[in-house]
Amino acid sequence: MNTSALSKYAGPAPITRRLFLANAALAAFGLPLYAQVKAAKPTHSCIVVGAGFAGLAAAYRLTAAGWNVTVLEARNRTGGRAWSYRFPQAPELVCEMGGEWIGKDHPRILALAEELNVPLEPHAYRVWLLQHEELHAPGSWNFSAESQAAWKRFMDKYKSSTEQERRRLDDYDWWTWLGKIGITDGDRRIREIMDSTDYGESIRQVSAYVAADEYVDTDYINPNSTDEMDFHVRGGNSVLIDAIAARLAPGALHLNSPVKSITERAGRVTVATANERFTSDSCIFTAPASVLNSIQFDPPLSSAKALAADELEYGRIIKSQMLFDRRFWPAEDFSLMSDETSQQYFHSTQGQPGPRGILCSYAIGDKADVLSSQSKPDRQAQLMRDLKAVCPDAAAALIDTFDQPWQYDPLAHGAYAIYRPGQWFRIRPLLEQPHGKVLFAGEHLGEWQGFMEGAVSTGEIAAQHLLR
Repeated sequence: MNTSALSKYAGPAPITRRLFLANAALAAFGLPLYAQVKAAKPTHSCIVVGAGFAGLAAAYRLTAAGWNVTVLEARNRTGGRAWSYRFPQAPELVCEMGGEWIGKDHPRILALAEELNVPLEPHAYRVWLLQHEELHAPGSWNFSAESQAAWKRFMDKYKSSTEQERRRLDDYDWWTWLGKIGITDGDRRIREIMDSTDYGESIRQVSAYVAADEYVDTDYINPNSTDEMDFHVRGGNSVLIDAIAARLAPGALHLNSPVKSITERAGRVTVATANERFTSDSCIFTAPASVLNSIQFDPPLSSAKALAADELEYGRIIKSQMLFDRRFWPAEDFSLMSDETSQQYFHSTQGQPGPRGILCSYAIGDKADVLSSQSKPDRQAQLMRDLKAVCPDAAAALIDTFDQPWQYDPLAHGAYAIYRPGQWFRIRPLLEQPHGKVLFAGEHLGEWQGFMEGAVSTGEIAAQHLLR
C-alpha cells in the first residue's frame, strides 16, 4: 500500500484526513473507473486475505485488470462484518446485522454500486429523543444556542489548525474536549448518546482528533442531520457483496479458509491455511487488525507493528433485530436516541412492504456487554421495557428477535476499530505500513471508519498500488 497516499497528514498545510484520503482514492482511479488499467500490465497474481468489502473490492479491481486473484475467507460466507438477515417468519423483510448505511458523501461505494447496477434506496431518519423517561419528537428538541456558537468557534479554528495542534487534540478524549470548547453539560450528554453509536464505545474513550475530523464537514449541532445514514442497498447490503463476488474468476474465492501463515521468499508470497498453500506475486491483507498477531509471518512483523495491532481495539456492539407483527412506531423514518439500555433504536425495514416491521436495538460498550450476557428471553424483556415509552404494548406485538454481539465474534473481536486518545498519529501509520510484499487494507485504515465506505476505499487504493 502506498503509505504516503494513505497517511493521516500530508504535510504542513492544514487538510482533513477525510478530504486527503478521498482525493487520494479519486486521483488513483478517476471517473469512470479502471478503463485505463485493464491492459496496463502483463498477468500477475495476488492473494487477498478476507472477503469483506475491502478484500472483495481489491480482488474485483485486480481481476478486472487481468490479474490472477485468490481470495481466502475464514468465514463460511462473504461480506465479513456486513451481513443481511431475513427472519424465517417474515422472509419478505430484510435487515442488517453488520454494516448498515451508505452516506451521500461516500464516493467509492456509491460508484461501485452504480458500476455494478446495484440499486440503492433512501434510508434516512428523523431522530426522536428518550431521556430521563421522557420522549421528545423531532422538532420538539434541539441543542442550545450556546452549544451551537461554541461548535462554530471550534470548527472555524479547527479548519486552519496546524499539524502540531491536531496532534495535541489527539491527546484528549472527545467527551472532555466537548466540555473544553463550551458545549453545555446537557447537550454534551445528548452528544455522548449520539456520538458513541459512531464508535462502538463511549466518547470518553475516543480520540478527540478522530471525532473532530469525523464531524468537521457535518451539520453536527443539528438533531436532524442524517450523519451519513442516507441509503441502503435495495434488498439488503449483501446484494452488493454478492454482485462483487460474482465478478471474480471461477474458483477464486475460498470460504472456510482461515489463514495460518504468510511467508515471503525470493519476491514471492506464500499464504497457508490449515489444508492448502497458495503462492503469488503479492498479498493484500484485509482482515481486522485484531487477528493480525494470530497469523505467523515469516519474516516476522516488526515489534512495533505487532504491538500496534494489539493496541487497536474494536468497539463492543450488539445489534438486536426485533420483528413485530405491526409497525407501532410513529413514523417510517423513526429513529430513537435513548439513555436507556440501548443507545439507539431505528426502523430497519423503512420503505419495505407489508404490515410487519423490524426495529433494531443498537447498544454499545458496557451496555452491549450487559445485553449480550443475558438470556434471549431476558434480553427481549429488557428491550420491551425500554420501548414502553414508544408504545405501552410493544411486547404484545413482538414475534421474534435475532442478535449479533460483535464483541464475541472470533474473527473480528468487535464491530469496527476505535482509536483512543494518543493513538491515531502513533499506531495507524504502523498498521498501514506494508510488510514486504504484503499490503494492508480495511475500515480501520479508512477515512470512514465504521462504514462500508472505509473498507471499499482502502481495498481499492491497495489494488491501485499494485496496478501502477
